[in-house]
Amino acid sequence: MRHIGEKIILVLCIVVFGIAAMNLVEIGKEYYDGQKEYEELKEYTEEEPNGQQDDPAESKAEEKTIDFAELRKINEDIVAWIQIPGIGVDYPVVQGDDNEYYLHHTFRKEANKAGSIFLDYRNRADFTEQRVIIYGHNMKDGSMFSNLKKYQDNAFRKEFGIAYLYLPEKTLQLEIVACESVSMRAEVYALEYNATCDWPEEIILSTCSSSSYTRLTLRCRIAEVVHH
Repeated sequence: MRHIGEKIILVLCIVVFGIAAMNLVEIGKEYYDGQKEYEELKEYTEEEPNGQQDDPAESKAEEKTIDFAELRKINEDIVAWIQIPGIGVDYPVVQGDDNEYYLHHTFRKEANKAGSIFLDYRNRADFTEQRVIIYGHNMKDGSMFSNLKKYQDNAFRKEFGIAYLYLPEKTLQLEIVACESVSMRAEVYALEYNATCDWPEEIILSTCSSSSYTRLTLRCRIAEVVHH
């Protein structure tokens, strides 16, 4: 009986290990598929010959172009393209009818844990409000908004504190002014009295943190506006 019991335990361990291994393979495939898709979408962007300097934080906003017309043929929900050279963020920004769909779907609307970088559904798609919120997952493979946490280091923020939002008619150069951990119900997420303006006074980049009750945010302000 003792040997039978040991064999049963062994079989159970093998089954559990096999299920865990299959889950890891599936997660790895989703990560790969998501990253592959976003790499392919970069074909619709173009860097000018001198667009990327030796220091990635010094690249110029007007030296990158986005083919919004072609990207809209793939997904009509595209509203912008975000680039943060210091941490390798380079993704399209979409906007859904709520803040749930693009948590679990890629730009091509494929179900995937990586989701998309997306604009809060309450914001105007033309970025003409005082406060704008953009969300992205904190992925374990280093993709999407996972490296926003690097801006908790003030020295890093000072060296690589520039980001860009490419819109169809203009480009917003952003200065990252703060990296904060806030409650998921913090005032920063309130948009009820969001006044209309030519361009945002504050752009918030938000991702999840190690706690289910808090979020990591980057506060950005407009440093320059380049009209196309």
